[in-house]
Amino acid sequence: MRLLLAGDFKLFPGSRWGPGLFLSFVTLAALAGTAEVIKIARVTALASSTEVSAVRKGLALDPDNPELHFRLSQLYGGSLELTNHTEGVAQAHRAVALNPHKLDYWLNLASACESIRDAACSTRAVQRVLALSPMAPRVWWVAGNYYLRTSRPQLALPCFQHLLELNPDFLTETLDLTLRAYGDPKVIFEKVVNSGTNVTLALAFADYMSANDHFDAAHQAWTRIAGSGATFPFGAVRPYLEHLMSQGRYEEAQAVWLYLEQRGVIAKPRDSGPDNLVFNGGFEQPPLEAGFDWRSAPSPYVSVDFTDPSAYEGARCLRLDFPVSQNGESEFVYQILPVDPGQAYTLAACVRTRDITSDSGPRLRVVDPDCPACLSVSTESTTGTTAWHSVSADFIADKQTRVVRVSVWRPRSRTFPMDISGSFWLDDVSLRPIKSGRAEESIIAKR
Repeated sequence: MRLLLAGDFKLFPGSRWGPGLFLSFVTLAALAGTAEVIKIARVTALASSTEVSAVRKGLALDPDNPELHFRLSQLYGGSLELTNHTEGVAQAHRAVALNPHKLDYWLNLASACESIRDAACSTRAVQRVLALSPMAPRVWWVAGNYYLRTSRPQLALPCFQHLLELNPDFLTETLDLTLRAYGDPKVIFEKVVNSGTNVTLALAFADYMSANDHFDAAHQAWTRIAGSGATFPFGAVRPYLEHLMSQGRYEEAQAVWLYLEQRGVIAKPRDSGPDNLVFNGGFEQPPLEAGFDWRSAPSPYVSVDFTDPSAYEGARCLRLDFPVSQNGESEFVYQILPVDPGQAYTLAACVRTRDITSDSGPRLRVVDPDCPACLSVSTESTTGTTAWHSVSADFIADKQTRVVRVSVWRPRSRTFPMDISGSFWLDDVSLRPIKSGRAEESIIAKR
């Protein structure tokens, strides 16, 4: 049927109803459009209501609106009455029937069916969710949780593995959940984390496990990583390495450190001699502030500069400035070093000072961090203004000593002048074993 146009009313010449009749048609069409807009707006508002009666009114206006059925299912799902849960399932089915491509509708159906323990229905809904959005991490999280709740680990763990492949940021949440559910970190590593390609993820697993005192599982992950010969940035392994150090697991930490040196992740300084145990003793490269490199202890009273150019040799040295006079015991920088129990060593360095005012100036100290009473030796204090000169101290590691802590240390002064100010420089720090047969003679002579 052809629509009438304004010009068609010329077929009735002289009729006064022609133009008016056309305007009536236009007005009716506009009113019909306005009514439809009002209806859509009202239904949309009712679809977000928290009242069942309001959503029912929306269905009376628009019975085939899937959003209304979805909303009604959600409201029934929040009810404590089983009959309402059953009705919620019916409404969820109606929503997916009207729009089978909406992810949220299938998620809601899975939840609704699970609430009435309809395993077949909820499983089909979860599978449909995965089929609709296989690249969305959220759906794999939902599916993994669902299979966990329904005691199907053979289905849950692959879901979590796929989730982490899509988005590694879910690692902490995934490990929190799966550890509570299974309690076996090794199984979780094998079935969830170890996809064979994501070394960063495996390192994050080692970090998480060591932070939660599952060091055996963390070591398993590290062994797998090291066996692969993978290379990665230092930042990826640093958290795991620091957990090992903080818990006194020095042998494991040393194995990690040596691997990083061998793979070039850590650059071994050129100034380190073959028998010098101090890493970066000449301060020729920026310290990592981690592992077996130098670390600084921040203080408002001391300025620490690892890049001072007035070195004894090389391009850089360590400089400490004391801009605020004070009298307190301080350890400004330090390094942890593995040693052999019962071995004798010489700790040596070059130092210089300018206007160090206290009678207790900075010095090098070596202690056993696990047993300070077993080993605590320091070089002599340096005060006033001095040119570059050598300082040293010999010691024998206790039979139980595995590592020592070498530091720049200043003990509290007991005599006037007590407060320290001025500047101190340090370069060419070394810790070398004393050859057998000369060890005790050297130490006794210096005493």
